[in-house]
Amino acid sequence: MSTGAASVLAWTGAATAVVGGLSLLGSGVIAQSRAETAADLAALAGADAVAAAHGQPCEVAAEAADRNGALLVACEQRDWDVLVAVQVEASPLPVAISRARAGPGPADLP
Repeated sequence: MSTGAASVLAWTGAATAVVGGLSLLGSGVIAQSRAETAADLAALAGADAVAAAHGQPCEVAAEAADRNGALLVACEQRDWDVLVAVQVEASPLPVAISRARAGPGPADLP
């Protein structure tokens, strides 16, 4: 093998490794973004259920998370606020987890 051919092969291998690494990074960023969106929407849905006097705001939050491709892993109602944590599969990376809180502002409390 000539020096030129070995050099081209080395550069091709390096470029392939960089592209592979960037695609994994991109997958992780997209999964984290999906988790954040799903957490926000689940918390808002749960808070809306509290405001509407629904007896199970965490069930409403779980349904909202599921509709957005996430799994609700924690949900807690604190007074008028709903706190949630969701996870999104980020294959081949570990899961992406995000937390959110929603509820009325201080001026909106009854």
